[in-house]
Amino acid sequence: MRGQTKTKRMKRGQTIVAEREHAESDSERMLERKRQKRKHKRSLFLAIIILTALGALIYITGENAVNQYRPGAKEPETKYEIKAEIVDEDNRGQISTRVKNYIALLEQDLQDLGYTITQVTLPSGMSRELYVDLLDQEPYLKVNTDRDTAVTAEDADRVLRYLREKDLHPAYIDIRVDGKAYYK
Repeated sequence: MRGQTKTKRMKRGQTIVAEREHAESDSERMLERKRQKRKHKRSLFLAIIILTALGALIYITGENAVNQYRPGAKEPETKYEIKAEIVDEDNRGQISTRVKNYIALLEQDLQDLGYTITQVTLPSGMSRELYVDLLDQEPYLKVNTDRDTAVTAEDADRVLRYLREKDLHPAYIDIRVDGKAYYK
C-alpha cells in the first residue's frame, strides 16, 4: 500500500466541490426536517381546533334538536288561531293541545291553498281522525292527525281539483294514508 492514504475514494465523475455540497445539503436537510415537523405540528393543531369547533357546533344543534323532540318537552307554540267550529261527537269537551295545534296548522295550510275550513268534527270513538268541512265544497275530508298538515293540505287540493275536472261529487274524501286518496 504504497503511497495510499486513508482518504475516502471518490466516485467516478465526483469532484471535491461535490463533497462540500453534500455536507451543506445534509445540514439543509436537517433544517428542512425541522421545518416540516413544525409545519406538521401547526397543521395538526389547526385540525384539532377545527374539529373541536365543529364538534361543539354539532353538539349544540344536536341538543336543540333532541330537546325539541324529547318526550315531555314542550312543543313549539303556534300563533295561529282556529277560526273553524270544532264539534266533539263524544261531548267530552276536552280537546288536546296537540289536536288544536294540528287543526290550526291545517287551517293555515288549506287557507294558503285557497280553501276555508268551516267545521272540524272529532268523530266518536276515533282518536287520531278528524272530519274537515270546507267552504263551498261538497265532500268533507277525513284526515289523520299523525300526518303532516302541509302534505295533507296538498293531497286535499290535488284530489279536489281532480274531482272538479272529472265533475264527480262524492260524499267524502279519505286522505288519511300518505300518497293515496279515496272518495265515496
